[in-house]
Amino acid sequence: MKISLRYTPAMTLVASVLITTACGDRSGTPEQPGATLSRASTAQAVAEQADPMVPDRVAPASATMDSDDADDAIRSAPALSEAAETIRVNGTPLPFRTWHHLAMPGETVTFDADAPVRLEIDGEAIDEAGERVEWTAPGEAGAHEVRLVDGTGEVRVLSLFVLEPLNGREIVEGYRIGEYPQNTPEGLIRLNEGDLDLPVSPSFTIGQFICKQQPGHWPKFVLVTGNMLRRLEAVLAELNADDLSDADSLFVMSGFRTPYYNTAIRSARLSRHMYGDAADIYPDVVGNDSVMDDLNGDGRITRADAEFLYDYAEDLFAAKNLPEGGIGAYDANAIHGPFVHIDGRGTRARWGRFGS
Repeated sequence: MKISLRYTPAMTLVASVLITTACGDRSGTPEQPGATLSRASTAQAVAEQADPMVPDRVAPASATMDSDDADDAIRSAPALSEAAETIRVNGTPLPFRTWHHLAMPGETVTFDADAPVRLEIDGEAIDEAGERVEWTAPGEAGAHEVRLVDGTGEVRVLSLFVLEPLNGREIVEGYRIGEYPQNTPEGLIRLNEGDLDLPVSPSFTIGQFICKQQPGHWPKFVLVTGNMLRRLEAVLAELNADDLSDADSLFVMSGFRTPYYNTAIRSARLSRHMYGDAADIYPDVVGNDSVMDDLNGDGRITRADAEFLYDYAEDLFAAKNLPEGGIGAYDANAIHGPFVHIDGRGTRARWGRFGS
């Protein structure tokens, strides 16, 4: 039996659901830094955003993920317990207790599991039962909270973003997108001011990745990918496990960039930031001063710390068999300190590390 649910604003959805099994171009060149926001004080940081034509100041997506990759263990406190039952969204297992999913308006989203689970969407539970549940996304862009509780009591929280279709537009609701050089995304996540703290993974919120342009303008539009977030979560978890940091999140200096903004800062023409699968990051716990911590322990914050993090991520990604992507090391300049670029483009790319 298959249950199909078409969302309407007036719809009331209540209680226990039986869900059983069944449930761009990636080429790139070295990136140049932009800036977005850190998880801490996201709302406050938004007010300090710079115009894209002004040099960046330091400040802190799902797309596809292979089912096999999703099963790889990542050492992380928010990871699922061994007893947790597998829950899939459109056939892909959820890798963490907290995750996200992207859907186009009117698209069918399927939830499957290996045992009964309770499913809630926007605080209201679905009271139907079947081998799987299909939810039809509403016709308007927006964010929806999905909660799934399995038979072991494990709770998964899913931020489900219904995307705003681009349809060739370069300006959407007054927000400048610009022209993609190739592989234009079908749509972008639409964010209002109150959406910045919505989680997209255990340690990151969507507000950390917004583009640094048009301060005060709402809505804003952004994109993130699962491959990028899984790589960031792996780095954060391993740094903490090795006592190199005790950060709750990584400082995201630059996340998503619109093509408009990417052109304005003269970044790489095919920058992965435009596709939501790149972030310029570092841990910032000591001093919480928007500068990378002293990772190599030499008492200074220099390029050597960025290269330490580069090497650390390189070894980690190989050991964890995570999705392929890029790693780049960057030195400090008059605007920002050293940092590392990490992306989930799907192919290997390395730059910026002496000898890389």
